[in-house]
Amino acid sequence: MSYNVDGYMEYLYKNNKAKYNIDAIKNEGDLQEFRDGMYGDYLECLGGMPDELPLDAEIIEEVQRDGFKRIKIVYNFDKEFRAPAYILVPDKLAGKNAAVVALTGHGYGVADIVGLTENFEEKTGDPGYQKNFAVELAKRGFIVAAPELFGFGELMLAPNDRHVKNAGNSCFMLTTQLLMYKKTMAAMRVWQAVRMLDYLAGRADVDAGRIGTMGISGGGLASSFFAAYDKRVKACVVSGYLCTFKESIMGVYHCVDNFIPGLLNCGEMSDLFGLIAPRPLLIESGISDDIFPIDGVKSSYARLESLYDRLNIKDKIDIDIFEGDHQISGAKAYDFLVKFLL
Repeated sequence: MSYNVDGYMEYLYKNNKAKYNIDAIKNEGDLQEFRDGMYGDYLECLGGMPDELPLDAEIIEEVQRDGFKRIKIVYNFDKEFRAPAYILVPDKLAGKNAAVVALTGHGYGVADIVGLTENFEEKTGDPGYQKNFAVELAKRGFIVAAPELFGFGELMLAPNDRHVKNAGNSCFMLTTQLLMYKKTMAAMRVWQAVRMLDYLAGRADVDAGRIGTMGISGGGLASSFFAAYDKRVKACVVSGYLCTFKESIMGVYHCVDNFIPGLLNCGEMSDLFGLIAPRPLLIESGISDDIFPIDGVKSSYARLESLYDRLNIKDKIDIDIFEGDHQISGAKAYDFLVKFLL
């Protein structure tokens, strides 16, 4: 006998009564009402955040590179837990400057986006799918904060006999353990981005009113969720993430760190992105990205573009659909951030 599991899951999706819908927003008043409602439910889905502690940032390494200095710091993530991050500071800056929180995707960690190999050697040759985008931001005059995200790189669990080797990340074990405390991996990574914004805003050479964010893949989730969470983020670039939950996270095999209990009851992915409006938003997506299918990207972007159009701010949203797969493009992203932050 054949049992209709696929049909049942389709039934659940079609009959899900999402609480919020950006299509109903017609003006700034509607947008505020939407935010007043959805924001609280969004935070509940994310689960608890770590405690806000003094950053107590400490420099542990400084390296001069061509056109910028790469500084490694450690900071207070939570009680009894310090974490690393890289700060890229362009040469010859003066006064207060714009800054970007750069959030890495899956791979070997934050080293990949700041120009380092997995063994922390200076990278040469193939820049990989993330294309050293933190370095590219620094070259354009931004002070960049790039945290090692929880579960990646230096923030993986120590391998042991109780679970499968980390296979490049500790997302599964950490996410499932966090769920036991009603916490989510998304919240942990959003909190790290918040800590980086706090750090940047406290620097004498940063203008706290000109801080944006950029991320790809898992870092695209983190950058969009971060911008939705923290209104201090003034512009947002999301690469290789915007789609629909149904066609991407729920339709393609994805890392467990993408799943947030109850979030679909609030709305689809584009409804969540509505929390970023009216701030500048740019989306990157490769036509051949097989984990965030382009049809879902286009339909989600169309809803967001319509929202920005109804709010008379269509100049603040753009998309870069490029020939390629799951990777950074950069064709529009860097200029977009320059336009709205520099």
